[in-house]
Amino acid sequence: MKTGDKMDRINKEFLNYFKSKPKERVNLDISLELVASYSIRADFKIGIEKMYALKNLKEFAYARVDSRNLIYGIDFVYNSLNNYFDIEDEKIIEIIEEYGMKISFDSSQREYRYMSINGPSVRRLMEALQYREFEFKFKNMYYNPRIIKGELPISIDLEMSNKEILIKSEEVLPVPISQKGDVVFYRGDIYLLSSENGIYYKKLYTVLDEFKEISFTKDKVSEVLTNVIPKLQNLSNEVKIDKKIQENISQKLQVKYYFDLEEEKITCDVKFEYEGEDEGKFIIKNIEKEEEAIYRLYTYYFEKDKNKYIFRGNDNQLYDFLSKEINRLKNIGEIYYSDKLKAKKIYNSTYIKVGLGEEVNHYLEFSFEIEGVNQSEYKNIIDAFKANKRFYKLGNGNFINLEDEKTKEMFKLMESLGFTNNLNDMKIHTSKSLYINDLLTGKKLPYIYGIEKTKHIVDKFKNVDNITSKIPKDLNATLRDYQIDALNWFETLDYCGFGGILADEMGLGKTLQTIAFLLSRKGKKSIVITPTSLIHNWKNEFEKFTPSLRVGIAHSLKGEREKIINSLENYDVILTTYGALRNDLEKYEEINFDYCIIDEAQNIKNPTAVSTDAVKAIKAKNRFALTGTPIENNLLELWSIFDFIMPGYLYNVSKFNAIFIRDESQIQNLKKMIKPFILRRTKKQVIKELPDKIERKFLVELNKEQRKIYRVYVNDIKDKLKEKNDIKDKITVFSYLTKLRQLCLDPSVIVEGYKGKSAKIEACLEIIKEYTEENNKILVFSQFTSVLKNIGKKLSKNNIEYSYLDGQTKAIDRIKLVGEFNESKDKKVFLISLKAGGVGLNLTSANTVIHFDPWWNPSVENQASDRAHRYGQREVVEVIKLISKGTIEEKIVQLQENKKQLIDDIIDGNLSDTSVLKNLSDEEILNLLK
Repeated sequence: MKTGDKMDRINKEFLNYFKSKPKERVNLDISLELVASYSIRADFKIGIEKMYALKNLKEFAYARVDSRNLIYGIDFVYNSLNNYFDIEDEKIIEIIEEYGMKISFDSSQREYRYMSINGPSVRRLMEALQYREFEFKFKNMYYNPRIIKGELPISIDLEMSNKEILIKSEEVLPVPISQKGDVVFYRGDIYLLSSENGIYYKKLYTVLDEFKEISFTKDKVSEVLTNVIPKLQNLSNEVKIDKKIQENISQKLQVKYYFDLEEEKITCDVKFEYEGEDEGKFIIKNIEKEEEAIYRLYTYYFEKDKNKYIFRGNDNQLYDFLSKEINRLKNIGEIYYSDKLKAKKIYNSTYIKVGLGEEVNHYLEFSFEIEGVNQSEYKNIIDAFKANKRFYKLGNGNFINLEDEKTKEMFKLMESLGFTNNLNDMKIHTSKSLYINDLLTGKKLPYIYGIEKTKHIVDKFKNVDNITSKIPKDLNATLRDYQIDALNWFETLDYCGFGGILADEMGLGKTLQTIAFLLSRKGKKSIVITPTSLIHNWKNEFEKFTPSLRVGIAHSLKGEREKIINSLENYDVILTTYGALRNDLEKYEEINFDYCIIDEAQNIKNPTAVSTDAVKAIKAKNRFALTGTPIENNLLELWSIFDFIMPGYLYNVSKFNAIFIRDESQIQNLKKMIKPFILRRTKKQVIKELPDKIERKFLVELNKEQRKIYRVYVNDIKDKLKEKNDIKDKITVFSYLTKLRQLCLDPSVIVEGYKGKSAKIEACLEIIKEYTEENNKILVFSQFTSVLKNIGKKLSKNNIEYSYLDGQTKAIDRIKLVGEFNESKDKKVFLISLKAGGVGLNLTSANTVIHFDPWWNPSVENQASDRAHRYGQREVVEVIKLISKGTIEEKIVQLQENKKQLIDDIIDGNLSDTSVLKNLSDEEILNLLK
């Protein structure tokens, strides 16, 4: 045959081999016969309509593997590719195939028809036959048995005669048909037992089949009841115990552990006592409990030595055993201790005695004692605690339990008070009284003797909520309840001689609350230190709320600052900045203030900064700090602020680091220590006292470069107006004014090549950072899209996600942007042009609105604010208006207030509507340029 013809034939056969054909189901008949005690012979037939004997199992197995045809008759040719068996038959076919493949090629063996089954294969076959019919020949009788798993339906009797007890059964017993005994034939059905039950049943069957009963003497009753009967009950669904036996059975076990100390080693003797054992009752031993009782000793590092168990563990294991595991044995039995072992002690908090002595110069003596322990070991005990040891082993072999919660809290207290390195001179400042009392109230400490010596301080703070401070009559403001609470807090701390941190969330009036306190201390000398960007806000607040206070502004030019400082007697309050304070520090060296207040106290978070040193160098009887974020990055920032308000309260920086930063378990104690001196409220906490909308102006001072450019433009505009005399040309005037407004926002949008910063953008960014850290969502409105885009660049640089919308945004995209912003947890800022987003948007997920620049018509600003402040808003909305100090923006705000009845129209970005101008005089227009 040519090569090409051969390949064609192979290709044709190959394609035919893989060709899809409908398969036809084949039936399977099975006949089994018990041919010997534990040997079964199986005969099989297959076919579709007519059944054919499987005369050669070996040939059938290999034909299936190779997918060859097996011809059984004219009407039936079997091929595994064309035929199939159902799921249950396929299990049997797989057994046949496996059997056939194992038949060796033996020329003397001519017939491979029957399958011989014995050993474990008997059970395997029966499990495969569990859900199908088959024929079983047993002792020349034919059956169609069910395959049943579970107990045998036979009765086994335990009877008592005069001298012995008998195990017997009146029934014909099931016959084991597997060598292991786990397959038995009974009344036409086949039962499958577990492997273990099969072994026991085979033994029972063998004896009863020969002797009909099994007899034991009466002294073996307990053993039979304990060991034999439970196993028979697993085999049979009915085990009958003679009434005479049943009425005298006892199985109640009492385990008893006897512990002793022999040659410094702990020993244990275990006794098993059954109720009624001495009275001749039949005992069913609780083998499982007896084994558990012994096993527990082994798990606790005891080993058997002759008739006792001896502890062989190390110190860690001995401590565990004596402190807790020996008590766990009580769940098993009774525990008995020898007098020697009782002397082995585990010291806990009940042995620790601490106390406070008399107060001398605001300090209390602190005493510490562990009852029964030599003081020479105290230092090692504390070192073990600081090293996070679970215990300390004393020289006499006893243990100090360092895991006991009250003991740990006591040592933590000592560590937080700074005593763990020096136990000789222990004194506590009265400011720590509140902290100790708080721990006692929490019931984490044992009793402290002498705690009543701090009573007057504790009572003062306990009653702070009941104190009603007298609100100064000349305060031009109505304080809300939470603000009155702050005034009480200020006065309580001041009365006790303590400083504090007012850490209210932004928008709750920290400035007003502080000013009210300073007004209540009128006649005292105070200094208030603020960031440069906030000094004018403070100045305005003083002028607005406390005009009777004499406030000197030590800011701006050096000569003016020195003049204010040198005439201190003329002022109640000196208002200065961090930068000015650094430059004027020598001038303050000889001045003793009554109060020193710092705003945005995070400015001194760096303990090593020059600004921090300058602030802490100010001499004052009492100090307070204001900040919404006392901790921004790490605990050292908190230490630095406390080092200002109460120097030494949190120790020096290295000690603070060792106690509270290196040991995270001390954080809770740190919280307790600082709690009385920090007042923090959020808008959510006081929402019932707040109006739906809080509005506040935030004055921003232009930086040096901005001021210079702004002045140049103002002078240039004035000159142009004089030359052209075109003040009547209102459109021209407003184009000039628009440029000035843009310079206030960001000079880079007007001045080509401007590389300096924008004070307004920087201030806006700081507010956004602080507010988003508190999970607030913010809307930022501006009339100028170019400025909004620059703000967006700053946000991206600081990894702050935001949304953006202006007049170029399509209507469908507006809806999508609003939905995304309201649902997003990541996007917390929405930049919106005033014209495009002032109406038609529902942004109630936001609770803060920033107006980056003031608009001529306040109603337009209000409409924009109402994107957040509208139906569906559940939080207080804070509206912040950023105003550039000393610029046209201040004049616009003033114009809004003076001309509200005139400003009824909206001027678009192209300034095409001049109706506002028509109502302004020439003098008012020129005033905008001053």
